[in-house]
Amino acid sequence: MFFLRFFNADANVSEILISLLAMILAAVTAIVLHEVSHGYVAMKCGDMTAKSRGRLTLNPVAHFDLIGLLLLLFVGFGWAKPVPVDPRNFKSYKKGMLLVSVSGVVTNILIGGLGLLVLSIVAPYIGAYNLNSPAIVIILKMLAYFYLVYLVGINFMLAFFNMLPIYPLDGFKLLSIFLKPGNKYVDFMYRYGFYCIIALILFGNIFRRLGLWYFDIFGIISSLISKLIMLVA
Repeated sequence: MFFLRFFNADANVSEILISLLAMILAAVTAIVLHEVSHGYVAMKCGDMTAKSRGRLTLNPVAHFDLIGLLLLLFVGFGWAKPVPVDPRNFKSYKKGMLLVSVSGVVTNILIGGLGLLVLSIVAPYIGAYNLNSPAIVIILKMLAYFYLVYLVGINFMLAFFNMLPIYPLDGFKLLSIFLKPGNKYVDFMYRYGFYCIIALILFGNIFRRLGLWYFDIFGIISSLISKLIMLVA
């Protein structure tokens, strides 16, 4: 499971529960800001659809997708309920689609980078704690530490995942801007994109268990992000 990656083998139940809570909070932060950024940029480009449907809110319930959240928690990547966008309202179709498509990814990269910077500064103070300290202090330090760790990991992983050129991800929307209408790849992705995502997940896990780690692209990226976090944490 992704949320156990940063644990020692002797982690106790309380550490796991605190870490799981921190990861849920980090996942909600990443997902909500990703989706709100789509809606906000769309509004700036002339489309008020997201705003009129209440999707510019920071309330996570408005963006909640059960399957996407569970995948994000246990695998490391997932999705939220897509923000409704009507590109017919854009002042410039291509420019609007381009900006809206990259806005979520850019937001996740910025949050991940900021989290990495903060983690590098505060890790020496919250990454270690005195067992003689009050329980509430230990819990808050652990929660803050794991929140920052997962904030970095989830945002970077979400950015990578969303840039894949597979429907309905942002990378596909970005690519489709430059392809002609009726393109066979676009048609194929509209029909089978979701199944392609599931296949990548399943085969990635199978290859990893067979020791063929170089075929598990998600595992490679996740490992690189983990190593980056451990360098500063």
